[in-house]
Amino acid sequence: MGQLPVLSLGRKKVWQPAWRPGCALGLLALLAAAPLARAQSPATEVARSPSLAAPAMLSLRELVTQVREANKDIRSKRAETGIAATGIDRAAAAFQPMAALSATDGRNRQPNTFEEKLTRDQASYYLRDGQDYSVGLSQLLPSGAKVEAKSTLSRFITNINEKDGRPEGARDNRTFWGLTLTQPLAKDAGTTVTKARTVLAELDVAVSTHAQAETEASVVAEAAMAYFELVLAQHRVLAAQEKIQTGQRLLTQARTLVTQGRLPESELLEVQNSLSRYQAGLSEALQGQRERHNRLQTLTLSSQGGDGRIWRAADALPAVLAAAAPQVADAALKLALDTRPDYLMQKKVIEREGIQLVYAQNQALPRIDLVASYGRNGLAYSATTAFRWGTMSEYPTWSVGLQMQIPLGANKLGRADVAAANLRRENALLALKALEVQIANDIDTSLNMLGSAAERWSHWQDVARREQQQLEVERKRFAAGRSEVREILIREERTINSRLMALEQQAAYAKAQVVLESSQGILLRRWSS
Repeated sequence: MGQLPVLSLGRKKVWQPAWRPGCALGLLALLAAAPLARAQSPATEVARSPSLAAPAMLSLRELVTQVREANKDIRSKRAETGIAATGIDRAAAAFQPMAALSATDGRNRQPNTFEEKLTRDQASYYLRDGQDYSVGLSQLLPSGAKVEAKSTLSRFITNINEKDGRPEGARDNRTFWGLTLTQPLAKDAGTTVTKARTVLAELDVAVSTHAQAETEASVVAEAAMAYFELVLAQHRVLAAQEKIQTGQRLLTQARTLVTQGRLPESELLEVQNSLSRYQAGLSEALQGQRERHNRLQTLTLSSQGGDGRIWRAADALPAVLAAAAPQVADAALKLALDTRPDYLMQKKVIEREGIQLVYAQNQALPRIDLVASYGRNGLAYSATTAFRWGTMSEYPTWSVGLQMQIPLGANKLGRADVAAANLRRENALLALKALEVQIANDIDTSLNMLGSAAERWSHWQDVARREQQQLEVERKRFAAGRSEVREILIREERTINSRLMALEQQAAYAKAQVVLESSQGILLRRWSS
């Protein structure tokens, strides 16, 4: 804060000192009310501007609660976490049994070739009329094997088998049931590969959860520091009001003395100029308070509206404590590495990239699958008879074999995917190392910020105390006729400014505490309940 410039520097005194004792008695009576103005709390003092009428009191805990519930960034991160959680169900769906059903009804008429005529009773065309049904159930196993059970039924009649002496209206019922097993032996084989998507989905949820916590801590830290800025802005308003009260008292006394001919009119003009400057300072302080209030409303996703009510901070600035011991830095760093969401998130990212690398290495292998199937067939005029074991037991069908799919030459796609996965993992490890360095520097910076703010606060406390002592001395000198109005004015302003500077260092200390807790990853613990 700037100090009041020395007014009328070098100007000669043109009045007699005989008036001063009487002037001082009246002036000191007016100045006696100054400590009352200083004793007012920013939580109870209401500025005289209409925009501050009927303020809504707001504690820091209430602000943090509103921010965590309404802030856009926090709500967006929560939505992203919810979206990531759906990935677990999507990944688990790969192991969900799948049923396949089909039913068709159709007629097929087509001409016979010469060879077909020989085997189809010289008929010129072939006609099939029937219905086909199938039901199947497939399941992916953790080993990568796919098991499929299937049963089919075809009920049909043709223009050829109409002549075989069958009962009127009877149709052939051809049946089948069987099992097929496809077991990968290289690519897509093993539980590590088949469960990779589920593990990745779970890691994505963990990453998203840590990202949400990081965003929430960042926004809460911003809100807490903005709250302390609002407290400080309220103190600036109080200081500006106190200056105005001082100027008004001095102006009243100066006018009386000018009327009595005991004070030059130039001194009255100086007091008036100071009062106008104080009023301008109050306007600036009120605008600063409004800006900080609106900043808090932006964080809570609310708008000012037309009622003119603004929030006022109900909490005082926290007390300044002794500086932390040097060994605290090591403990703070260890705590940060155990709790900071961004660090924990990066460790999950590394774990995720490791899974991706293993999966890419598996996908670079050739595809070699063992395929085995077994089934039975049946045929009868009745579907029930066709499905009987006695009917189907004489017509088994089975097969065992290998299926291979190998690229000719180098597997460029597989090699590229593995190389990319390796680079992503190395990049994640590098990011973790860089984050460790950043956290260590953040801890060091925040601890030094805390110590520096506490030291500055201590010095300004001494300055404010000495300024108050000098003001009392100046008042006594004025009462004895050895001082002037402008000296009282200067001392009053310097005293107010020094107290305000001490409050600014106290606010800086409070914000440094927020920065330190945020650097350690423990900021949200303060409002955990």
